[in-house]
Amino acid sequence: MRIGLPKGRLLRQSEAARATAPQEADSWLLRLQDIPGLVADGSLDAGITSEEWIRESGAGVERLMPLCWYHIRVCAIGLPGQEPATARRIVSEYPTLATEYAAQRHPGATVRKVHGACESYVPTLADLAVECVETGRSLQRHGLVVHEELFRGDVWLVASRRTAADDRHRRSLLSWATAVRSGGDCTWQREGVHATA
Repeated sequence: MRIGLPKGRLLRQSEAARATAPQEADSWLLRLQDIPGLVADGSLDAGITSEEWIRESGAGVERLMPLCWYHIRVCAIGLPGQEPATARRIVSEYPTLATEYAAQRHPGATVRKVHGACESYVPTLADLAVECVETGRSLQRHGLVVHEELFRGDVWLVASRRTAADDRHRRSLLSWATAVRSGGDCTWQREGVHATA
């Protein structure tokens, strides 16, 4: 089996997971956002990635188990007291998610893809940002607030549909996921989509 593991901020967890990977597995350290597509097209049999990148990519992967490696909320953020309906410029690392949000809440708004630090664009270069919020400290530093929560997410073990349909591989992957899963509550990410914050 070929397994993709996230590098960057999740490198420590990935290295620990790599050490206990199924015996028949080869693994690669890759960017979190690249893993869903590589799994969906069969380049990888399985991978560890996050909810926001699964949704952003639209990749057809099978979610096998949430791993509780972090909790995030994908939110529309802006200035306190701002009337969100007036937003005409939206920035995001997630242009697909931001475009879907804009179509529902801000028809006619333009969406610009940016690479990180979305909060620094508001309010001068954008009216709102669709951004991943984990602790909220960065928002506070920039004087911003959550206007709307789009969804909550965590890190998942995913597999290609072919791999998920293979009972032996599926059992092996689920056993491994149970061993590398962090303690904590993974059920929270299924609550409320498009709930006003």
